[in-house]
Amino acid sequence: MAIISGACFCTAVKYELLRESQMQGLCYCTDCQRVGGSAHWTSYAVAPADFRLLEGKLTPYTYDPGSGREVTRHFCATCGTQIMVQSDELGVASVNAMTFDDATQFTPQIAYFGGSAPRWCEVDPRLTAFGDAE
Repeated sequence: MAIISGACFCTAVKYELLRESQMQGLCYCTDCQRVGGSAHWTSYAVAPADFRLLEGKLTPYTYDPGSGREVTRHFCATCGTQIMVQSDELGVASVNAMTFDDATQFTPQIAYFGGSAPRWCEVDPRLTAFGDAE
């Protein structure tokens, strides 16, 4: 049974998540900034098996962000909305919480790589810092 449903901008891609995330955060790494066109990525981390694609096609882009671990970013093949970032090695799928049908289901608790945040973007000091966050 799905606990969260979501879709891309054009709604060609529809998905559901089968379990609640235990890691919800904002990623300020420069890769997430560049690909998302924002100061951070809204990361709702689940096991890949807990992500179910219901409709549409995802276009993958796999690369090494410099960590030695490949990650794959998945985009709607029609409108280009980034739906998730997946690391098979780490066993995690980081779903874009801003694609949820109800974004209030996202409550960030972690700030990933806050030291890379743009100077005009204040990282919430109440979030647990991970990576180079200060």
